[in-house]
Amino acid sequence: MAKNLISLATKFAVSIVLIVALVIAISSVLTGIFFQKNCIDNYYENAGTALTEFSNSITMFFEGKENSLNVFAESDQVKAADETIHSFVNEKGDIQILSYEKSPVEAEIRKLCKSFAKHDSDIAEIYLGTKWGGYATNFDSSMSGGYDPRKRGWYETANKGQGAVMLTDAFASTVGATVVGITRSSFDDRGEFVGNASIEVSLDTLTTILDSLDLGEGSFFMMVQADGTILADSSPAKNNFKNIKEIDMPAISDLLASDSSRGRYDINGSSYFARTVQNKRTGYHIMAFCPAATVLQAFHKTLRITIAGGAVFALLVALISALVLRNVLHPLKVIRNSIVDNADQISQGRADLSKRIAVSSQNEIGDVADSFNLYFDKLQDIILNMKVSKQMLADAGNALKDGTKETSRAITQIVENIQEMEGSLSTQNKSVQQTSGEVGRITDNISTLEKLVETQTSMVQGASSAVEQMIGNIGEVTRSIDKMATSFGTLSKDAESGAKTQTTLQHQIEEIENQSQLLNDANSVIASIAEQTNLLAMNAAIEAAHAGESGKGFAVVADEIRKLSETSTSQSKTIGEQLKNIQETINAVVVSTQQGVQGYTNLAKEITETDNLVQQIRAAMSEQREGSVQITDTLKNLNDSTYEVQKASRDMAEGSRAILSEIQLLQKETDSIRQKMGEMSTGAGKIRETGNSLSDISNTMEKSIGDIGNQVDQFKIKSAEDSGSGA
Repeated sequence: MAKNLISLATKFAVSIVLIVALVIAISSVLTGIFFQKNCIDNYYENAGTALTEFSNSITMFFEGKENSLNVFAESDQVKAADETIHSFVNEKGDIQILSYEKSPVEAEIRKLCKSFAKHDSDIAEIYLGTKWGGYATNFDSSMSGGYDPRKRGWYETANKGQGAVMLTDAFASTVGATVVGITRSSFDDRGEFVGNASIEVSLDTLTTILDSLDLGEGSFFMMVQADGTILADSSPAKNNFKNIKEIDMPAISDLLASDSSRGRYDINGSSYFARTVQNKRTGYHIMAFCPAATVLQAFHKTLRITIAGGAVFALLVALISALVLRNVLHPLKVIRNSIVDNADQISQGRADLSKRIAVSSQNEIGDVADSFNLYFDKLQDIILNMKVSKQMLADAGNALKDGTKETSRAITQIVENIQEMEGSLSTQNKSVQQTSGEVGRITDNISTLEKLVETQTSMVQGASSAVEQMIGNIGEVTRSIDKMATSFGTLSKDAESGAKTQTTLQHQIEEIENQSQLLNDANSVIASIAEQTNLLAMNAAIEAAHAGESGKGFAVVADEIRKLSETSTSQSKTIGEQLKNIQETINAVVVSTQQGVQGYTNLAKEITETDNLVQQIRAAMSEQREGSVQITDTLKNLNDSTYEVQKASRDMAEGSRAILSEIQLLQKETDSIRQKMGEMSTGAGKIRETGNSLSDISNTMEKSIGDIGNQVDQFKIKSAEDSGSGA
């Protein structure tokens, strides 16, 4: 009964799928670790770039306002300031600025303030506080009585600068807006202190720029003052002008207190990656926050695609492997089924030696099938000869049995006539009979031995032929392995050449990256020139305003210069973004090229290891060939020994026949003595005993021939007619 076993094709296919799945799993894990880190690094890099650009915008913003303040503080109108400028120190209630009469000096300063505020929308208020307590501003609204600019924070900050431009913390202006003050001291032409000039700048422009920044879904930005005041917040909470201690976001405090400018923090139950940059000019901290899910979105998507692709690839490998292995191993399955069927039939006593294995494969499996068919051909010949011998023995046994019966009847008649003569020769007659029987059996055994020796000789010759054929197959396999080793050498050289080519390409790409960096530096210079041009246009506009009607033409030129500066700035930003995209693409190509070089290196290593395995297989085949030659020599020696045994058995058979002849002569001499002595009774008794012995031998032979026949009849063989028709 055949066992329920898993087929070799299934085992091979499952093994291949497991190996492919393991390789895909390891590759996915390694790629995932690398790609996850790459996504995080890219976020930090992009966030750092965006924050740095915004920080530069802050610096440019305040530098532009400082330049305006310097122009205002050093103007002739401010230098001419005196005690005629109206003071609210000794007044009470709300005083309307337009209600009182202004001195010419104050009127000129107010006119200049209005001009600056008109040309710069970021200026919430521009004013001058004199050392006499006077206050001149661009606003026409009311002022509170008792207002003394000399006691205000911005005035004290300007005094600390001693003529340098100073920045104040965010505060509420006289018009109710929350602004940042830019202030400095002013001096007349003699160098005497006349007061402090200040510009209150609205941060709406910076807040708008900050709101326009985007690092992905759910990301937001904050700009925090040195004292912890949030100046701008693009998150949905909009915590503008709140202190970080007042909001439920301890991650901001942790980030500001940390020595690192990056990190991963928990905000409102969600994980965020944070990046911060500090503006050196203002001390403001600009922070970017992006959800971890957004930062790792590309990683998660790539990981899902990789796993799905790996599963599909493993399934395709399994199907292809199963189909290929099924076709390759089908002949082996045919051989296995044939052997199992024949074994079952033999165990059940109905062996069919006429069946053959029908396999036409021109490989080792085909050789096994041919050898098995040759073995059955030889076994069929042996069984056929045994059947013929069985029939001959059966015929001889029947004849012997009939003769024994006739002899027994004759002996009975003789015994009845000469019973009185069975005296002194009975003992001698029994001995001769026993000796004759033993010699007969020895002769039969020697004949059987001779047949077995002939059968062994045929089997040894067949085994020798099979071993010689196996040596030939080993030679063919060795030659194929030599060709394979040569091919692996050529493939290894090609892999090394490919790695060198990839390395050269990598150097060329790095050179292109250096050239793109030079273009980026050049673009920065253009941007700086555009900024200076803008400042020049502003100063020109101010001077044109001073000139009045005669400066209108100059104002038109200044306006065109300003437009040219803005166009240059816009184009510079566009060029900078394009150069940034080019650099990112070049960096990606560099990474891919490095991976290509590593891939070629790994390929060369795998080819070398495979070549070593081929060399080991070639050495093993050489050892197998030597062992096969030794087996052939041993079979030849066994064949020679079998020939000697066969010769000795023939000599023993001839000796046995000679002994049998001598015993027959002895029998004749006994008969002669019996006749001479007239002891017919003894001769008759011996003949009777001989008849009984022959009868027993005949029965034994009949039983033995029947047993042999039953065993031989279990094997079904091709008849002569079948062989003829098959030919």
